[in-house]
Amino acid sequence: MFDGVAVIGTVQRVLRKPYRWWLAQMDKTCLATRLAAARDELLKYRMSSHFPRIAVVKQDVNEDLYCCPRNSTPREIVESTLLRSGPVCLFSEWNADFLILATADDPECSIWKERATHLKWDTPEFFSSYRDRIPGRDFGQNVYSVDPASVDWNAYDIVISFDVAVPERITRAYPGTAWCYYVREIKAPAYAASLKALAPGQDFVLNHRFRMRPERQLPHVVEFPYHLQSPGCFHRLFAFPMPDDRDRKGVFVDHHTMLGLSNDVRRELTQFGGVSSTAPTDGKMVPTSARLARRTMEPEIRSHLLEARYFLVTPGIRNVFGTAVVEAIAAGCLAVGSRRSVGCGEFFTDFTAAETPEEAIIKMRRLQGDRRLYQNQLNWQRLLVEYLCYARPVAELLDRAAKRRTSVAPKLAR
Repeated sequence: MFDGVAVIGTVQRVLRKPYRWWLAQMDKTCLATRLAAARDELLKYRMSSHFPRIAVVKQDVNEDLYCCPRNSTPREIVESTLLRSGPVCLFSEWNADFLILATADDPECSIWKERATHLKWDTPEFFSSYRDRIPGRDFGQNVYSVDPASVDWNAYDIVISFDVAVPERITRAYPGTAWCYYVREIKAPAYAASLKALAPGQDFVLNHRFRMRPERQLPHVVEFPYHLQSPGCFHRLFAFPMPDDRDRKGVFVDHHTMLGLSNDVRRELTQFGGVSSTAPTDGKMVPTSARLARRTMEPEIRSHLLEARYFLVTPGIRNVFGTAVVEAIAAGCLAVGSRRSVGCGEFFTDFTAAETPEEAIIKMRRLQGDRRLYQNQLNWQRLLVEYLCYARPVAELLDRAAKRRTSVAPKLAR
């Protein structure tokens, strides 16, 4: 018998659901389809007679990312990082070259100075000192740097720089190359400025973001994360055996979360296995002018990350953008953490969202006792990372670069 009251009640409950909840359900339904389409797009480029040639560059005053000679292998590049692991898949999946460039004096190449003048992280002299000496090492980045004018940029279809490393006077001489850049720090004034207008001599700006539903952006902006990574990329890169998910043990704790954890919480976490982090073991921060911070790509720390079962990121000493979450999921961990204090809060479901360490421990206990639930949550996060932090952004960038190359082809022919 038709129960009109029941139907009306169901409709009322449905209508009370927040609009964003419905959007989330649609995203979950469409994710596999979207990922398959992005994979097909990437395969098209892989099978093309003209495999995309990519270069990644940074200035010799940049105290983040890689420090190694030109022509290093993908593993050597990523392992050499001074801090973050960065766009790993450009090297592991697309065999990109990496170059350190001597810092040019051109105005567009001065974004790096904002870390001193506006962010007040340190003095300009501190950043400049990386040319001559890296803290804790007996050499500087100038041992590997080359003059941007000495490079044959025609060898590359796409050049991606951290801040603007190649000045306009050079990029204009290579119209067949797509010139892209990150503003390394999103709090720097140049970041907001670049979303509105490109730096001179550049074609695209990469915005660090990895959202399921990006906001409307100007045509020169590409949704492209700083940590361009996919599940399994680290295991493949370092020839590290991929553990069975059932055998994973331990908790890898976000750096800033770890600094705020009490000793009682740290002891509670040991019920899941060993507890690891890049945070100093004694809780004391060493100035970066004296020694580089501990890095996830250091062999011992990396092995803990690649074997850990969980990644914990609840509110710590400050909110975080979410790059560490991407890295942890790509490394195989299930991320449990705060929707409010992490930039990629959409990665967490009701089973993995936790606003306090104590709540996180409760969630992890439940996941420990339900293998199917744990695997479902793990699979969901891995799909998100592969799509948002690898397949979609790379496909979009390659498409944009190809369209640009087509548009300038008549000019090049003349």
